[in-house]
Amino acid sequence: MAIVMLSPQPVRELAVSSDRSLRFLAPAGSIEIVPAATDLFASWRAPKTNLLTAIDPTVLSELAGSEFDRVDYELHPPRVGLVDEKARMISEMIGWELESQEANALYLDSLHIVFAMHLLRNYSSIEQTSALIHQGGLTANAWRNVNDYIHANLQSDLSISELARIANLSQSHFLRAFRKTVGQSPHRYVLECRLKSAEQLIVTTTKSLSEIARQVGFSSHSHLSSSMRRYRNLTPSELRR
Repeated sequence: MAIVMLSPQPVRELAVSSDRSLRFLAPAGSIEIVPAATDLFASWRAPKTNLLTAIDPTVLSELAGSEFDRVDYELHPPRVGLVDEKARMISEMIGWELESQEANALYLDSLHIVFAMHLLRNYSSIEQTSALIHQGGLTANAWRNVNDYIHANLQSDLSISELARIANLSQSHFLRAFRKTVGQSPHRYVLECRLKSAEQLIVTTTKSLSEIARQVGFSSHSHLSSSMRRYRNLTPSELRR
């Protein structure tokens, strides 16, 4: 688990796999890492906001193998009270998306992968090694397979792990290669595909707007409406009229 403080904790007490606890100031942006199979005790005296992220060790191992060509690594938790502004920025982005009424699962997947990579690069025994260089985009065959899968499954909850598997790439490599090939992130591309499909159905069929929204992967009519208003500057009803 990784804990990032989004508000300061003037008096925080912490013990990780120990009977002895530390009492310290935890500024906003400070990060704590709790390796798997360890005991955690924490207490605080002031209201706080933080992001607690749990990451499956197998996911970290897969990232370490694909990005650093290393599977033998250990996490190195930072000293207490260490401020990590990049971790804070990523955590705030995750928090904003989680609190959104229309949280995007693909976007959250991407942010979690970026966060996991940040932990490996900065708080593990492989922190000083260089990542393998992946400069290219998707191959023509990989792009065709991924694009076909997206369009065939717009109504489903797509995930980065599944799209990366279809492209036969690690998740982090897939994110970079996809952006290089398409010019935008996977979640933004999928949103565009859903909007275009919805627009076509709105003007060529008599299906209800709620049915169309579900068919192309929006959670509700209101979700479709807010997305169209934001990215098309009109609503489904206006388009149909």
